Amino acid sequence: MPKNVMKTHDRTDVLVVGGGPSGLRVAARLARAGLAVRIFEKKSAVGENIVCTGIVGREVFARFGLDTGSVIQEIQDVRLVSPCGTAVTYRHPRAFACVVDREAFDARLAADAVSAGAVLSLGFRVDDIATGRDGIRATVKTVGGGTARVSAAMAVIASGVDSALQKKAGLSYPSDFLMGGQAEAPRRQPGITTLFFGRSVAPGAFAWSVPAGPVSRVGLLTRKDPRTYLRKLLAANVGPESVRLDDVPVRTKAVAQGLLARTTGERVLSVGEAAGQIKTTTGGGISFGLLCADIAAEAIIRCFDESAFGAAALAGYESRWRSMLQKEIVVGARTRKMCARLSDRQVEGLFRLARTDGIMPIIRETADFDWHSGLIFALLERLSFMGFFRTVKDSLEYRNLS
Repeated sequence: MPKNVMKTHDRTDVLVVGGGPSGLRVAARLARAGLAVRIFEKKSAVGENIVCTGIVGREVFARFGLDTGSVIQEIQDVRLVSPCGTAVTYRHPRAFACVVDREAFDARLAADAVSAGAVLSLGFRVDDIATGRDGIRATVKTVGGGTARVSAAMAVIASGVDSALQKKAGLSYPSDFLMGGQAEAPRRQPGITTLFFGRSVAPGAFAWSVPAGPVSRVGLLTRKDPRTYLRKLLAANVGPESVRLDDVPVRTKAVAQGLLARTTGERVLSVGEAAGQIKTTTGGGISFGLLCADIAAEAIIRCFDESAFGAAALAGYESRWRSMLQKEIVVGARTRKMCARLSDRQVEGLFRLARTDGIMPIIRETADFDWHSGLIFALLERLSFMGFFRTVKDSLEYRNLS
């Protein structure tokens, strides 16, 4: 998509910082409502060099009216591998998720925003933002070093974990992170989506290998040193006879964790990963980001309808998204942190239990790709005969997260 020439004299109602799914979605909704919207994305193309496995729930496309042209393949089977190599395969009654080409996925969202009337400026970074009673003032820089001042009535911060603007706008920002790493390597045969567990594989979280057309997307979440652990994972699961591992580029990024205290302020709000709207179990953020983008758009449209732009006018956005996601974010984060304390021996015991016990039927009946708290509580209830999981369950129920 071509870059847009910056014009500082154009009227702008809403400035959107970030051209990821949540920013593009809110821009499209606002532009379609008749507002003048400008999106500033620092990359030269939307979806460029993203560290993302690109798995989204099948329901996302119908729920948000999205084109399925970016889908590479569907997922129905998942293989789980223990620290000692014990494998358990789960087959869902139907395909429950899709692997997408993220550049194509984001490009379709961008095209939707532009066709609705939003102006998309690529290669522009918003370096500063100031809020006042009469509007927003932003400092925008180009990759070539040029600077311009842009004014708007309101701003949406959808810049991911880059928290500089949230700080300047007085909003909360992510401060707890996992480290994600991912690489794409050629695969020799049709594969199955595989999850790997163990402290020697991905301390604090898990790793994966996801078939995506002619390649496998191999990645992990961990508390430390993602490159080292990912290189080990590639060596064990790709093999030097298939590809020179030194030639496989590894990309890393911080993945936000935890519930943020404040995502709205005077004439400004944050959405998506910038607002901590992330699945804390897996680090995925597309579906939650799209959901909250719609909530944000409705709140902003109301602000213009009522000519009220203060923090009080945006409070409904914060209360709505929290009512939907707070339980998912908090339950996922606390459960993952507690389970990170399990030894490899304890994890191995769970795998052996899964092969003989009623755990798989619980997953089949309760699992939802995007909403995990129901499955978490169902599994904790089933495993509550074990002291550790009973403690986790009691801890979550004590906090009355439901």
